[in-house]
Amino acid sequence: MMTQDPYHLIGNYKTIPGVYDELYDADGQIRNKYKFLVKSFQELGPAELVNRRRDTDRILRENGVTYNLYQSDSPEAKERPWDLDLFPLVMESEEWRVLERGLNQRADLLDALVRDVYSKRRLLYEKKIPPEILFNETSFLRACDGMYDSNHFLTKNPALLFFVCDLIRAADGNFYVLNDRVQAPSGSGYSLENRIVLSRIFPSMYRDAMVHRVAVYFRSLRKSLTQLAGVTGREPVIVLLTPGPSNETYFEHAYLAGYLGYTLVQGEDLTVRKNKVYMKTVEGLQQIDLILRRVDDDFMDPLELRGDSLLGVPGLLESVRSGHVKIANPIGTGFLENRALLPFYSDLCRFYLGEDLILPMAPTYWMGTKEHFQLVLQNPEKYVFKTVSRTDEEKPVTFIELSGDRKDSFLQKLKSFPNRFIAQEMIASATVPVLGENGFRPGRAIMRTFVSSSGSGYQTMAGGLVRVSPSLDDFFITSQRGAWSKDLWVLATETQKEESLLVTKSDQVMISRKSSGVPSRVADNLFWLARYLERSENQTRVIREAVYKILQVEDGYERESLENSLKLVTHVTNSYPGFLGDDASELFLNPFSELQRLTSDRGVVGSLAFHLRSLVIASKSVRDRLSDDMKKILLHLEDQSQHEIDSYDQIIDFLQKIVLNLSSLTGLSFENMSREAGWYFLNLGRRIERSINMILMLQGMIRWDSFRDKASFETFLRINDIRLTYNRRYSGKIDQESVLDILLFDTTNPRSFAYQLEQINSDIKFLPGKNEKVVYSEDRAALQLYTHFKMKDISIFFESENPLESVSIWLEELHNHLKNLSDALASRYFNYTEEQTRIGDGNG
Repeated sequence: MMTQDPYHLIGNYKTIPGVYDELYDADGQIRNKYKFLVKSFQELGPAELVNRRRDTDRILRENGVTYNLYQSDSPEAKERPWDLDLFPLVMESEEWRVLERGLNQRADLLDALVRDVYSKRRLLYEKKIPPEILFNETSFLRACDGMYDSNHFLTKNPALLFFVCDLIRAADGNFYVLNDRVQAPSGSGYSLENRIVLSRIFPSMYRDAMVHRVAVYFRSLRKSLTQLAGVTGREPVIVLLTPGPSNETYFEHAYLAGYLGYTLVQGEDLTVRKNKVYMKTVEGLQQIDLILRRVDDDFMDPLELRGDSLLGVPGLLESVRSGHVKIANPIGTGFLENRALLPFYSDLCRFYLGEDLILPMAPTYWMGTKEHFQLVLQNPEKYVFKTVSRTDEEKPVTFIELSGDRKDSFLQKLKSFPNRFIAQEMIASATVPVLGENGFRPGRAIMRTFVSSSGSGYQTMAGGLVRVSPSLDDFFITSQRGAWSKDLWVLATETQKEESLLVTKSDQVMISRKSSGVPSRVADNLFWLARYLERSENQTRVIREAVYKILQVEDGYERESLENSLKLVTHVTNSYPGFLGDDASELFLNPFSELQRLTSDRGVVGSLAFHLRSLVIASKSVRDRLSDDMKKILLHLEDQSQHEIDSYDQIIDFLQKIVLNLSSLTGLSFENMSREAGWYFLNLGRRIERSINMILMLQGMIRWDSFRDKASFETFLRINDIRLTYNRRYSGKIDQESVLDILLFDTTNPRSFAYQLEQINSDIKFLPGKNEKVVYSEDRAALQLYTHFKMKDISIFFESENPLESVSIWLEELHNHLKNLSDALASRYFNYTEEQTRIGDGNG
């Protein structure tokens, strides 16, 4: 807890001699640009800052802002909550303008370089770089050679639509470039989220500081993407291609797709037909005009690039060559991330642009050059050694951290494979204030900046993502190593106008009540999200009822009902033998361990925790389709499913929270989601699963003859939340016929089988791609199900000699029809068979 001394906020802050500090100048005085913020933070006081810190963590958690760690051994621990320091890094307009000019110049340089590399290659003929850098590096894609000359759009528009640049401030106060990211650069979404959160946490402070808005950058980016798509007369179809939920920055992919209004797709959602790229949607194939990618070069086309890639689209490069699709940034730009180029950028800038480099590089040497190799090894302790390729698994190392055999081994590696490494002089990064428990303390920082193409050149986001290491001894500052983040505030000289992605009055917006295409993968995940939701809710109700019985049982009559409830738990979780096994008598006497296992152990297939986890996984694949409220509830479910349970009271408390959250999720999806194609698959999944759950429970109860037990009747009615209605209707009298009627045939009961079938038959008509003259497989399956159900009535069964046996057989037939319907939906809407083309003469 921070001390109550209002001056203690900066009292313990110590600068490091010889290192530039963002907060204090060389005379030990707070820099003018920070005085307002420091004063504002001190006026808030330590207690209020603690509250704001909690609010920040809560907002980030509720918004699902995460960063996935690849190093984690456990899939459950991959997601790390996003850490945001409350105190922003501040830059004044004058110093920012210098950076802006340098970054825009760097964008021009990189654009010229990548064009030359894949066309005339003047840089080789003029000996600006050693040829080994180009031809011995896998980031140079021969399949892309000539693409920038043959593609009409790339010859008239910037090849490089956007890039990010990592900067470090040295002891002299100047900024130095560490590296560039151009293939699938991340961070802009996190930067936007940081800004939104801080503006909510400190609204008046943010307003009074007159900070440049970052929304201008995203508006410019979206406009550039629309122009690059090259479509006239209609809105272009633009998608954001992501590697998927396991990617480290998947949150950002989903976030930007929603913010920019693009469809989030994975490689499996796209296909190439006759050199055109299509999205496989439930409405049919939809041609794509532009792909905003977050997938690295090598993985984009398994046909011509990396053959084992499941992230790209076979045939994509040929579609690009033919001009039928545009990609931002183009495939092949990954060569610009080759670290061996870094030592040559000063000469390359003069060569291509006729200018000196405004933003200098951190002194870097390619070990493949004899002169560089000898120079570096004269004093190797000064450098950090990195591989030329970002995809190389060798981690950066410094000689300071090496000793003995490790040092000898690395030296041998350097001498054997010098072309693989660069040496970059270690620059002591500037220190920045980090708000801790006892006020400010210094941390080391690097800054990521964002540049995108605009109508008149390049535009730099007036802000950025600052990554901070709270440890002053940490030289490598990356999110993968646990760095925190800061927002970058660029101060304006006058009050800023509010900016957003709203179009200007001059832009024409065509009114539409039809959504963009729903990828088949998305529809599939929505369908199963609903099924896991229903399955989880049903299990929750069944287990809860069993625990209630355990806590209330008093005599033999209740004991029989309890045993039936426990059998039902085993049945609905499919966790045989359980309470239906040979040793069931022992479990009946002490059922806690089995109930605990089936409630909270995610490793048990069929358990409640297992299905909750499946629900969360399915939701992450459709994150961009869910509202903020739905994502918050799913987050609560994910948190709750990991709680330890040590008593019956804790089981009850756990189940009560789960059923309320699941009901809330159902309510939000039913009341707040637009009735577009995706919603109908969600609702069909819910209705099919609820019908199957009803069948399974009834079959189980009939199988072990519990439908002759009044207490079991009451249990079943409570599980299906219809007990009060039944009591009012039948004055407390219970018999088999009336119970089966209200559960199976009563359409006023929203949990009855009949009600589900009515909803299924209604929703099936609204599925996309329908032709009134054609009867589709899912229509036929739904009709067969409905007809088979309608041919029976409860009175018919009870006219037979053994009504319950007849009901059980009939339920199994209905179950088969439901499975046929599910299979028909999957076959038509969730699976696509690619056109097959034989290569060669067929003789092997």
